[in-house]
Amino acid sequence: MRFLILRILTHSELGMFHEYRNQGKEGSKQRAVNFDWDVVDRVFPAAKDSDLIEMDLRYDTDHGVDQKRQWLKRQEKNWRLEGNCPRDARYAFVEPGCLFAMEVNAGTSPGSGAWAVFPKDDPVTVAILADGESSRLAKSAMIALHDEEGEHVRQVLADARPDLFTAPLVNGAAPAMVRLGGNGVELAPNPSRLVKILASVGHTMPSAVADLVDNSISANATNIAITFGRPDGGHGRWMSIVDNGDGMDEGRLAEAMRIGSASDYEANSLGKYGYGLKGASWSQAKVFTVVTKLEGGRQNHLTWDIDDMEGWLAKSEPLEPWEEGATKLGSHGTVVLWEDMRPPQSMPTMRGLDPYSAEVMLLGRHLALVFHRFLEGKAHGRKTVIITINGNRVEPNNPFGHPLASRYDAKTIRIPTEAEDGLVQVQAFLLPTEAEISEYHKAQGPEAVRQALDMIGLYGKRNDSQGLFIYRHDRLIKWGGWHQMWETNDEKTKLARVVVDFDSVLDDAFKINISKQIVQLPQQLQVEIKKLADVARKDSQKQYRREARQPSPPTPPAPVPGGSGGGTLAGGGTGSTATSPTGGGPTTTPPATPAPAPRVAVRDVKTDRFVWKLTKGMTGALDLQVSEVNSNLAALVRQIRTDPQAVAHLAAFLGGLDEADLQKALLAEKVE
Repeated sequence: MRFLILRILTHSELGMFHEYRNQGKEGSKQRAVNFDWDVVDRVFPAAKDSDLIEMDLRYDTDHGVDQKRQWLKRQEKNWRLEGNCPRDARYAFVEPGCLFAMEVNAGTSPGSGAWAVFPKDDPVTVAILADGESSRLAKSAMIALHDEEGEHVRQVLADARPDLFTAPLVNGAAPAMVRLGGNGVELAPNPSRLVKILASVGHTMPSAVADLVDNSISANATNIAITFGRPDGGHGRWMSIVDNGDGMDEGRLAEAMRIGSASDYEANSLGKYGYGLKGASWSQAKVFTVVTKLEGGRQNHLTWDIDDMEGWLAKSEPLEPWEEGATKLGSHGTVVLWEDMRPPQSMPTMRGLDPYSAEVMLLGRHLALVFHRFLEGKAHGRKTVIITINGNRVEPNNPFGHPLASRYDAKTIRIPTEAEDGLVQVQAFLLPTEAEISEYHKAQGPEAVRQALDMIGLYGKRNDSQGLFIYRHDRLIKWGGWHQMWETNDEKTKLARVVVDFDSVLDDAFKINISKQIVQLPQQLQVEIKKLADVARKDSQKQYRREARQPSPPTPPAPVPGGSGGGTLAGGGTGSTATSPTGGGPTTTPPATPAPAPRVAVRDVKTDRFVWKLTKGMTGALDLQVSEVNSNLAALVRQIRTDPQAVAHLAAFLGGLDEADLQKALLAEKVE
């Protein structure tokens, strides 16, 4: 968890240095360096907004390098580095445009590191700003580079100030061994560079974990325990995936650690190419260890470390005590331990959660969807699988499992291949509307309604989750979209989903890629799918038109003030009188009631791309998202969100501002 943080200092921050104040240049009384929230989220993902993030930092003084305890403290949208306002005369040079560089080890609490400031015309500043790694400073006030992301920048800083900054590790620099043979030259690949290439297959952390879960299920595991350690717990960013599968002996372990291992896959195996373990692991971590044990056998382990792969030698050195605890097995099974994991460029954000907890939640959602048949006990030829993350059980999210979902007749399609014919089963579904789901779960309360809508929408826009759901051996490998059969995801067809089931016989015909994330459906199959999907799409369009035709509740007429039409009702209300059609004298009508406010769901979001965002669902319900860009609007929404009429009026007002295209001006004003 070693990061390099870069920032171009502005006038408001330079009051941190007493020399800047002494020169009479200070404008504001901020006296701290700003840290952007997205940088803090990436470097300290387990920190909550209420936390003080403490660090022991070295820095320059007039008498050499000193160390001081400093901290990051949340201030409205961003954070500030506080706890040290140097009085040293050496900072007389500071001015807007100076480069602030900080190296920090965020894998412990408190963190540790060093910072320095360089004049804007200093060779260090010039060299760093001329490097491509600094390109994001053009649009962001601050960037955080993790490990090898900033190799050149780190080298520049280490050359200039080796007492403050660490030089990057140089690996793979030694020339490859050349062996002469009778018919040519043996040229072994450079291990670390080849690994970087193999790691670039497009995995996210959840998809990489899913690849390892594939291996566990293929090894007959029924219990898979995932532990995602806190990144500030002293061991950096790490994860273990422990299963109770068959396990491996020493020979099979060695073969499993080989790139392109010659594994024999069973007919219903979820693996492919003998690459998943290595590719998934290297996409996320610099170091991974596999510990495994057969029933009644002895435990074996091997480790790959990107920085120590000379001669393609997998290490079997004793594990550290904490590693032994993280890889503890029962009587049989396998553990994969990832260490020195790379954080994503952009950390996930969820209301009320720190980024680390948001990562845990997103991982759970991904596994709940991808392996829902295994979690439900519905995977053919497999026992029910239990997956836990940090001790919490993952509950299945069946995208077709809502009780109100309608299914159409399934059809089996035969696809010829060179070896044997493959069978594909296709079945279309029509999902319930938002109004139907809300009514179905109404008795359970609003939280149950929200949860049901989130799950059936896969925690995103339902418009994006229509289309094909492609399963390989009961494992969902791709979902959403119509695979070029229709050009767009039409709003009117968002209730239509289609299941496509196939097995590994068709891997080559479907052009399954090495990470099992890309599928190309043959034209013959697309023709058949389109016939079945078209029925569900048309029914979705009918449902859309039916909802649109439903009239809104009529608004009762307002009472007529004054004259013979007005009167006073018992209870003090104002009503109206009319003559009974039977001539029996006047009858009193109930008071006019206001029209029900349109349903508006209010959500707080963490983004700087908009101040507010209004979207309209198929049933006419509005979704109002409000960011913290404008604190006054955010505060107003918090005050009135329990008043449906007030929220409805606010939504109408904001909609009018959108028609006048005024939000751009508010965003531009905020940037300035």
